[in-house]
Amino acid sequence: MKDKKYFSKDNQLVKTREQAEIALGILVQNSQGEDLEVGIFSLCDQLNNPKLTEFLDNYPDLIQEHKLEELLAGTIDFKDGSTQDLKTAGLLSCILLLIHFYFDGKANNWVESQSESDELDNFNSAQYIINTTTSEKCINELFLLILSIVGIDYFEKYQEKMKDPDLVFKQTIGYDNDPEMDLHIDLMVWFALLRLFIEAIFIYYDSDYETKNDQL
Repeated sequence: MKDKKYFSKDNQLVKTREQAEIALGILVQNSQGEDLEVGIFSLCDQLNNPKLTEFLDNYPDLIQEHKLEELLAGTIDFKDGSTQDLKTAGLLSCILLLIHFYFDGKANNWVESQSESDELDNFNSAQYIINTTTSEKCINELFLLILSIVGIDYFEKYQEKMKDPDLVFKQTIGYDNDPEMDLHIDLMVWFALLRLFIEAIFIYYDSDYETKNDQL
């Protein structure tokens, strides 16, 4: 199960820069930035891993001391923490930064408080992150974290529900008549939104995206 990738590049929801801009515009319009951030901390709470939380809290210092590529790959040895915890903290930190760079910029609308220098720094930092990993890898690693919480049985039942043409409506009102789905429905809806954001933001900050895909 863990070796299978459910969210391959071929199955992306967002495939063009135009789609990316539309998706991000909808997320901004519906003020989803804060919900995406809160969802990450809620995920950490549900994982109930104190060492992961500690790594996440200390990540700003870690990234000053080590290369991002090494942190995301988990190649740095910490005596009091696992490689996987370090990689997970890196993943979640990078996503939080991308949310911050994009939504804060849009909220400020690059007004006077947001100097051109700050805007350029944010853009360059975001590009550094997306050049270090891939949207596919981020989404699949997030999926494994969520799977560890909801379990395989729940996920398979959720997949069956995805075939229901009334799914969007049911997600909006909650699975009131389906206690099994209601157990983790907020987490699954958040993951769907975050997946959309990740796919879109990796295209948005990749200045060579269209060129690279035209060559495929």
